[in-house]
Amino acid sequence: MNLPALIQRLSSLAGQRFATSDTPQVVVSPYRFNPLGAHIDHQGGSVLARTLNQYSVGAFYPVESANITISAASFDSPDATFRVGDSPSGENWHRYAMASAAVFQEWFCAQHGGRSAPVKGFDMVVEGTMVGAGLSSSASIILAYLMALAASNEITVDNPTLVELTRRVENEHMGLNNGVQDQMSVVFGQSTGLSLLHVDEVDVSYWTNPDSINEISWLVFYSGFSRELVSSGFNDRVSECRQAAQQLYPGVQRLGDVPESHRGAEAIAKLPDALARRARHVYSEMQRVKQAQASWEAGDWKAFGDLMNLSCLSSIEDYECGSEPMHYLHTLAKQTPGVLGSRFSGGGYGGCLIMLIEPERAAAISESMLSDFLVRFPEKTGIARSFVAENEGSVRLV
Repeated sequence: MNLPALIQRLSSLAGQRFATSDTPQVVVSPYRFNPLGAHIDHQGGSVLARTLNQYSVGAFYPVESANITISAASFDSPDATFRVGDSPSGENWHRYAMASAAVFQEWFCAQHGGRSAPVKGFDMVVEGTMVGAGLSSSASIILAYLMALAASNEITVDNPTLVELTRRVENEHMGLNNGVQDQMSVVFGQSTGLSLLHVDEVDVSYWTNPDSINEISWLVFYSGFSRELVSSGFNDRVSECRQAAQQLYPGVQRLGDVPESHRGAEAIAKLPDALARRARHVYSEMQRVKQAQASWEAGDWKAFGDLMNLSCLSSIEDYECGSEPMHYLHTLAKQTPGVLGSRFSGGGYGGCLIMLIEPERAAAISESMLSDFLVRFPEKTGIARSFVAENEGSVRLV
């Protein structure tokens, strides 16, 4: 993805759409993937994250009124026009923008002593490069809208607040019972290594790339099957984790809050079968994240890839998530020379497979896997594809 060209195109479109020669402000919000840490952020676990060169980008002009107008650059749809504070409703494509504006207004007024403070809107042309691909495009676009609102109102919002506002948009308005790993990945992203997200503290530590980093690349295979967490089994799994935690240690809400003394194999075996599998996944995945640091720092790529494979296996067998296309992709990856490890991005209900690979084999891996995948799913011809994920940073104004 050529980011400068995308920014230039959207800036030109914004000038044309809103009939001005002024240079717009631009917000860039990368997507993310998690090499390890599947389905544990909402249980209090730390998660490994990286941003990559896919984006939500908005070119916008602040306005003096509370009106927001958004024009989609990449698909044929009427412009969305609404006022800050309007309640999001239905399944319209701009519901994330409406929810972001509603949450921002509540927060903005609270900063002014709870008084009704006027919030300025904006005119924007927006594009998402891989919407619905399991790379957190939803958190990315919410952050883009929040940053544009902050800029339009000439204020700075700190990183923990951005994370919390995004959580409120998703939990309170979009019906998703997720944690904060997606927005933390984007807010705290940096291009020189992996981010270890400490979700409870809304803090991060960084694993700097070792000297041998050029020995590996990240290859992303997009299945062509989009995903929507609200309509998948995501919320059900979160509920099952909560039930498992309460049975292991009454009074707690998350598996991460269960004391170590109550997490043993014997205690887990007494749970109903489905709840036991959820607990096994969460606790084993927490351990894999801890084990991965030594592998990363030493450049032991085989060991790191093995942990990714174990993570994906646990997601399939114990967390019981994913879908036939994603399971098949993971099977293909394990059989393909040059792939050191792989796991789903997001819940595996669609979207992408993330692979740790030997860089010199990237083209051969892509060709082989795409050919085999399309034999099984020919309807995704021209849609399924793969690309090497380049380093990226955090959400920002440029």
